[in-house]
Amino acid sequence: MNTRKVVTLSLFLAISVVVSYVESFIPIGIPGVKLGLANVIILVLLYEDSIRDAFFILIARIFIVGFIRGTFLTPTWYMSLGGGMSAFIMMMIFSRINIFSSIGTSVIGSVFHCVGQIIIAMILLTTVGVIYYLPWIALLSMLTGIFSGFMTIVLRKRYKDFMRC
Repeated sequence: MNTRKVVTLSLFLAISVVVSYVESFIPIGIPGVKLGLANVIILVLLYEDSIRDAFFILIARIFIVGFIRGTFLTPTWYMSLGGGMSAFIMMMIFSRINIFSSIGTSVIGSVFHCVGQIIIAMILLTTVGVIYYLPWIALLSMLTGIFSGFMTIVLRKRYKDFMRC
C-alpha cells in the first residue's frame, strides 16, 4: 500500500469517526436514530475503492467511536456493530450488482442497519417486543438514507478528482 493510500484511508477514518461522534448529539426525534452520515464514507469506498478498505474503515470506526463514547462492549456497541455489519453486507452486494444508484444502495444500507440493530436488541433483551420499533426507525432511516445517498454522489465526484492529483 502506498503512502497516498494510507493517508487517504486515515483521513476517511478520521472524518467518519468525527461525523459519527458529532451526529450522535443531533436529535432526530426517535431515540437511537442517527443521520448515518459516516456511512457516506463507506459507500464512497465501496463504489470507488475496495471492499476491504471500506470494511476496515467501518470496523475501525465502530471500535474507535465505542472507545470514545465509553460504550465499547456494551449493548449499544453490539447494536452498532450488528447494524453496521448488516448494512455493510447489503451495501456491498448492491454496490456491486449496480441495480440501484448510490441513493438506492444507501437506503438499503440504512434499512438493514435498523434490521441488524433490532436483531441484536432481540438477542440481548431476549424478547421479540422490540420488533415493533422497526417500522418507525426503518421509515426514518429511508429518509436519512436518501440524504446520505445524495452526499455519496457528491463525494464520489470529489473522490475521483482527489485521486487524480
